[in-house]
Order: sequence, then structure tokens, then C-alpha cells
Amino acid sequence: MDILKQPIVDASAWTGSDFQSKEDVTLHFAPEHLEEIDRTLKAALESGLKLDTLERRDFELPLTAPLLQATREELRTGRGIVILRGIDVGRYTVPELEMIYWGIGTHLGIGVSQSVLGDRLGHVKDTTATDPHARAYRNKQELTPHTDTSDLVGLMCVRTARQGGVSIASSVAAVHNALLERFPQYLEPLYVGFPYHRRGENLPGEAPITPHRIPVFSYVEGELSCRYTRSYIETAAREGGTPLSDLQVEALNCLERLTYECAFEFQLDPGEIYLINNYTVLHARTAFENWPEPERARLLLRLWLTAPDWRHLDPRIDATRSGIAAQAGKLPSFERAFGSGRMASHVN
Repeated sequence: MDILKQPIVDASAWTGSDFQSKEDVTLHFAPEHLEEIDRTLKAALESGLKLDTLERRDFELPLTAPLLQATREELRTGRGIVILRGIDVGRYTVPELEMIYWGIGTHLGIGVSQSVLGDRLGHVKDTTATDPHARAYRNKQELTPHTDTSDLVGLMCVRTARQGGVSIASSVAAVHNALLERFPQYLEPLYVGFPYHRRGENLPGEAPITPHRIPVFSYVEGELSCRYTRSYIETAAREGGTPLSDLQVEALNCLERLTYECAFEFQLDPGEIYLINNYTVLHARTAFENWPEPERARLLLRLWLTAPDWRHLDPRIDATRSGIAAQAGKLPSFERAFGSGRMASHVN
């Protein structure tokens, strides 16, 4: 186990105070880009293509490609966060926006399933009226800092909530630097890692708890990566009969406290696409309240993308980079973790 003992000083080590506004991380689609996207969408629709059949070759964007390549490199080797702005959501139906978003995503990586439903493009909205134990991207609770199971994570805003739903992003490098400087005693337990509960998403024959520990931090071939979902850790400790030690709990508490200290907070607006490197940026969200009219309810479209050239990873993290396998008959929810009926935070 290699623990990084030197501070990171490259572009990935930013804090929220480094940005005056989200404009500092925003790239803009030019009019010619938007015209090209519009033409390409119409051609795809006229060819009878649908979201589940659309591939990169069906959504070539020669004029827009340089902007998307710059986005990809900023995510892969730069700050790890980009907002793309300019798409007018009022011009398109939601299925058309899904096609546009998926088509753009094919220039960044390969889409993977986000839940047992097999949804390669998730709808981030509140579904707790019909699924009380819905995973957090399907409810309106606060999402605490976490990472997902892919190389890139993207959110496209279609409609905002009446109140709340503020996005929170934190640099993994900045959090690690703060731990190294102020709380080095917590690095070892975070590098050692924790068993994870699979929260009902395990395949037939798989144990509900991982037989191995998944590190929060790993340092492989000069690259620091993070994998973190606290509710999975706590559920594994509770159901596996091995309570977390005081040191482990203190390390997790400190990690989350520093994540908020380093955070960049912003409101994503309709038509904006928010993209992050899933190993170098932790993300979270405040709770939100919806509009009473269903047609105005908050809606974001989510992409999980994998990319073979993305990063050197610890094998235990590498195994979690390709999404969640679809399983017929299951919902993306988990009831056993809720004990007496209080909904536990499920941040993935």
C-alpha cells in the first residue's frame, strides 16, 4: 500500500475559493456547435435511431469535436470538473434532449448501466411517492459527498427545483492535501479502506458484502484516486457484524468535514451539462423541494461513462468502474438498511 506523503500542486488541487463563479469552470457551445448538434439530432431521428441504439458513429460532430476533446482532457488531466453551457432545453422534448446528451457523451466515453434497471441514462428526480426506499438520485434528500461507479459522471439539467438542489463539488487532491497537513493520522485507515455492502445490487452468487476492502484513497503510478460511498461502508459494518473502530469513524468524519471545507457550490441551470472525473472530484447535493405541478418537477439527466484510457487504478476500484449490472425484477432501492423505518442516506 503506497500512501502519498507529498502535497499535490497541479490543477486538480483546487478549492471552492479559487472560483469566483461557475463561469470559471464553464465552456460554451458556440452557435455553429449548436447548429451542428441540431442537424445531427435530426439526421439520427430521421434514420430511426433511438437512445439505446445511438452510437458515436451516428453522432459525429466535426465542428464541435475540438470543444469536446478539450472538455475530456480537462476532466482527465486538469481540474476534473467542467460545465458545458448553451443548449436551449425549450427547443427540444425530453427524449430529444436525451439523444443530444447521449450523443455528446459518446465523444467522452462509453455509457454504462446506472442501476439494476439497466438505465444507461438515468433520470435524477424524486420518485419516493411510488418507491419510498428509492436510491438517492431518485429522491429529494440531501446527498452527502460521494463517488459513483464509473470513470466520468455527467448531469444535464432540464428543470430546476422550486428550492434547493444546489450542486457541491470538491477536489480529492485538495482534501488529501488538507489531511496530509492537518490530520495525517487518518490517511492510513482511509488507504486501507472498508468492506462495502452491495445494497441489493449484487449478482446471483455474489456475497452481499465485498470480501475485500475498497480503499477510499489509492495512489497508483503517480495518480491519486478516490472511491467513497459512506452509506455502503456503514451498512457493511452493521450487517457484517464488524463495527467501525473509533479511528475509522473519526477518519470518515474528518474526510467529510474537509470535503465541505474545500467545496465549490453552484446551482445548475436548465441546459447546462455538469461533468466530473469520478476519481478526482467528490460530489454532493443539498436537499430540494419541488414545484407542485408535476410538469415543473426537478429533472436532471445522468450519464455514467467509462473510458479505457482514463486512469491507473487499484484493482479493487477498477472492478467498480463499469456501472451496475441490470437485473430483471429489481428496483434501484434497498429496504434492509432502514431499520426502524427511518430512511438511511443512500448517496449513490
